[in-house]
Amino acid sequence: MNPPLPDILPLEPYLREIVWGGRRLQDFGKDLPPDVPIGESFEVSALPEQDSIVRSGPMCGLGLRQVLTRYGEELVGAAITARYGDDFPLLIKLIDAQDDLSIQVHPDDVYARAEGLGRFGKTEAWFVLRSDGSRLALGLQEGADQGTLRQALTEDRAEDVVLYQDVGEDDVVFLKAGTVHALCRGVMVYEVQQSSDLTFRLYDYGRLGLDGQPRELHIDRGLAVTAFDGNIPRPEPAPVPERGGTSLVDAEEFSLVLHGSETNSLQTTDAFAAVTVIAGEGRFAGLDLSLAQTALIPAGRDIEILPAGEDLRFLEARPGC
Repeated sequence: MNPPLPDILPLEPYLREIVWGGRRLQDFGKDLPPDVPIGESFEVSALPEQDSIVRSGPMCGLGLRQVLTRYGEELVGAAITARYGDDFPLLIKLIDAQDDLSIQVHPDDVYARAEGLGRFGKTEAWFVLRSDGSRLALGLQEGADQGTLRQALTEDRAEDVVLYQDVGEDDVVFLKAGTVHALCRGVMVYEVQQSSDLTFRLYDYGRLGLDGQPRELHIDRGLAVTAFDGNIPRPEPAPVPERGGTSLVDAEEFSLVLHGSETNSLQTTDAFAAVTVIAGEGRFAGLDLSLAQTALIPAGRDIEILPAGEDLRFLEARPGC
């Protein structure tokens, strides 16, 4: 018989070594292995062999996939089980771009399922944690179509057709599947996305991977899923959070809310929530969380939040119901 599910599950991330990664996640309290470029910290993940681990309490040492298998609807909520079945719908990361990421695009749900690539495509949102005078690749230049993009990729001049935009700390970006994009050198972000690792690389600067070989490109598939509709995502400064939180993203796939020190409780009636502290520290359902620590709150809970000071800020992500 399983023990009672606690009101909050603190999570230890899966750390991903990647060629464009760096060491700055140490500044956010992550215990990085020595001399390894770490690009991503999977804060909330149920991906096979990449799931986050419960770090304390009665579930300590269990992977999120194991907790999901044992508790199912009690963990995620009836509405989430009705929509997604046994699949966990969210993936949350912290990302350190020490170098430019590949120019890339993600498929939507329809393409992913039709091609046998899984249930989820990849719509995502970023909250910028740090920007060293940096920029993002977001969308395509006006008038670009499939032909001009393919030609630019073939001629190693992808940057001529991609649209670059400046980005600052606390900016928010919402990226629908099909948007050509890339994080650029110096940016660190919190990312919430659908639970998928599907990425089609269009251009990678001739870079070698960790194995010393050129990284694979996926030009045909990438062009097939790229949206040439002229819609360009724009970085938007996050507002000062109101009492009870301020909505940053409210999409079919997920919602994202920014909270400050005036939030003193959180309810998860229909679906679980994931909270990540981005400034200060506080006590959540009796658990102390500090900078860049993440916890999962099961569905059907009403937890108390006690900020340790006025500088507490945290992000709350929930799946679309």
